[in-house]
Amino acid sequence: MKRTNTFLLCPTRSQEKKLFELADKCTKMYNEINYKRRQSYFAGKIDWNTDEEYHKYKKVIGSAAAQQVINKNNEVWKSYFSLLRKWKTGKLEEIPKPPGYWKDRSLGLRILKYLVRSDSYRLEKRKLKLPFGLSIMWKGRNKWKGKQGRLEIFYDDLSGRWYARMPVEVKPPHQPIGQKRAYLDLGVKCPIVAYVNGEVFGYRGNSLLADWWYWTHEIAKYQEVLDKNGKKTSKRLRKLYRKRQRRFRDAINKIVRDLVERCWRKGVSEIICGDLKGIRENANFGRKSNAMIHNYWSHGYILRRIREKAEEHGMKVKTIDERGTSSICPRCFSSVVTRRGRLFKCQTCGLEAHRDAIGAQNIRLVHERGGANNRVVAHPLLLSP
Repeated sequence: MKRTNTFLLCPTRSQEKKLFELADKCTKMYNEINYKRRQSYFAGKIDWNTDEEYHKYKKVIGSAAAQQVINKNNEVWKSYFSLLRKWKTGKLEEIPKPPGYWKDRSLGLRILKYLVRSDSYRLEKRKLKLPFGLSIMWKGRNKWKGKQGRLEIFYDDLSGRWYARMPVEVKPPHQPIGQKRAYLDLGVKCPIVAYVNGEVFGYRGNSLLADWWYWTHEIAKYQEVLDKNGKKTSKRLRKLYRKRQRRFRDAINKIVRDLVERCWRKGVSEIICGDLKGIRENANFGRKSNAMIHNYWSHGYILRRIREKAEEHGMKVKTIDERGTSSICPRCFSSVVTRRGRLFKCQTCGLEAHRDAIGAQNIRLVHERGGANNRVVAHPLLLSP
């Protein structure tokens, strides 16, 4: 599996000047290649030839770096065509957009990146050895060790610092110790509720949601200040958006880590998640609820983190259609139910349970296509993130 180490670079003034020069040229080369390909693509046939750009920039950034810029753009376009095929076959909801430029349109500035081939750099205990005689101090604690890939050095304009991403190929540190399945229901109030071998447990999202609303209000207050001054954005506003996102993702990562480790200890080898594709279509439940569904609830990110963490434990992750799993009784399969808050009550057989516990149980039943029904846990164990 592939993982990425991200660490901070601490260049001197002369080294930083060189990094700005190299990153600026790399970005220019990428954007020129991408512009030519976009124009030829819109005209009917994409132009893959990059000889002109390669010879133009190889003396400035090095032939190895120039080749990596070309490879990077090739990968992006191939990914676009792959997504386009999925959209044409109905596996993707929204039509993908052609690859964009390394540019922040809101600021009108280029996004500075410098690409280094895997055999052109060396990461030592305290220094990063790069082409052009650069030996830059770095800080951080790299978790993953393995075969290193292409290094990507980028400038973060919000912090004014340089960072490096180093992809590595590693083996999963764990393997399943059983053959059980876990069934997950993803939600807003309870980010994850899991059903494992008759036991239901989940995670409270109250503090996570409250924190998101706090930073949302801070963003709204500062936007009012900007509006009065005739501005739409600023560095401070972008920092607030990023802080909100980072706090949310940090909490989700802790939840996912605890979930996967619990499942692994219980002998789970496969995780089944409800497929939330199309959940936002025609969603109109009022201003506050819409804000949570469209802006707060990053179910795509949650599912991606579950996949990545499960891979580290040798588990497989599968998604299935979960439509109707929160509105059908898993005991008698009646749809005459009452849902109030987190409470689910079947008017036919009288079953009362937590709505998300019902969802996780029904995902199991959907997956097993009407298999034998174990007892529903009415009140799942809810854990704090």
